[in-house]
Amino acid sequence: MNTTLPNTARWARFWGVAGPVFGVSWLWAPTLAWATTDPPGWQIALVAAGIAAFAALFLYVTMTARPVAGPVLAMLAIAVTLTLAADPVFAWLFVWAGSAAGARLEGPNNLKAVLGITALAAATLALTDEGDAFWGVTAAVFATSALWLLIGGLLRANAALRDARAELAEMAVAEERLRFARDLHDLLGHDLSLIALKAELARRLLPTRQDDAAAELEQIRDLTRTALTQVREAVGGYRQPTLPSELAGARVALEAAGIELRVDAPDEPLDPDVESVLAWAVREGATNAIRHSGARHAEITLRRGVLEIADDGPGAPPPDPGGNGLTGLRERAQAVGGTVEAGAGPGGGFRLVVRVPPA
Repeated sequence: MNTTLPNTARWARFWGVAGPVFGVSWLWAPTLAWATTDPPGWQIALVAAGIAAFAALFLYVTMTARPVAGPVLAMLAIAVTLTLAADPVFAWLFVWAGSAAGARLEGPNNLKAVLGITALAAATLALTDEGDAFWGVTAAVFATSALWLLIGGLLRANAALRDARAELAEMAVAEERLRFARDLHDLLGHDLSLIALKAELARRLLPTRQDDAAAELEQIRDLTRTALTQVREAVGGYRQPTLPSELAGARVALEAAGIELRVDAPDEPLDPDVESVLAWAVREGATNAIRHSGARHAEITLRRGVLEIADDGPGAPPPDPGGNGLTGLRERAQAVGGTVEAGAGPGGGFRLVVRVPPA
């Protein structure tokens, strides 16, 4: 399995670590400015513990995917405490707290947090004697927090876009698997039913009519090769059945099963997707007639986008919980705007009707 990340994902992971580390490293600036004032010992202990806790909380908020409201409040408490108890220069810690909150809090909470943190910074500075720094620090807190609010929104939008792309890719893989399973069922169901029918016929003919049994075995061989070819084509990713080929195949299969077939389908151009749906319908109808109907006569009629396959058997086939043929046919018809009806016919027997948009 290839574990190499795309360039954008690698850069996102790198900056998801490098960005917070670079940001927290700038805590040295207010700390150094405070240290030059020759603080007393109790302030040194308070500031050392406060800055260490603040840095840890900042890294937690900016690097985790867990809820961050509590850690942000703790950062604000440290900023207020150091600003009032140690030095007004620590009011700059509100810039870090506002940036982290703006980047991480989602929805209407992030704007409220930015405004609240700005107001708290202004109120804290108002309690100090640093009137000259009031407007500068307050403006810096608001501007930086608002900037990271926008950046956080962009980062979340990009993450949601990556998740959506990954989900679409998974859905495409699942849809392709479903298509392949459906096609493989429809390809093999018809041929294997016919092979089983001819094998049973050959077994009955073998004791008394060996030449006829040998002919049936040769047909089984040819059908097996054809089925193998079809499987290879399906695995190769492309096989679009055509209506004339499926009508011809249905005639051979039904007549081999002792069912007389009458076809009334004009030779007219059809959209390739629509023709594919009708071709699969012919194959499914013939398969059901062979497997379930016990019929002696069958009829296929195509008129103005309506394909009808009917037989004179005892009626609709018994429910098959594991059956996929009609389900796959309905999915194909729906893909081109068509519908499928299957059940007992008005005069008895089994009837399959597929309606598709006319050409």
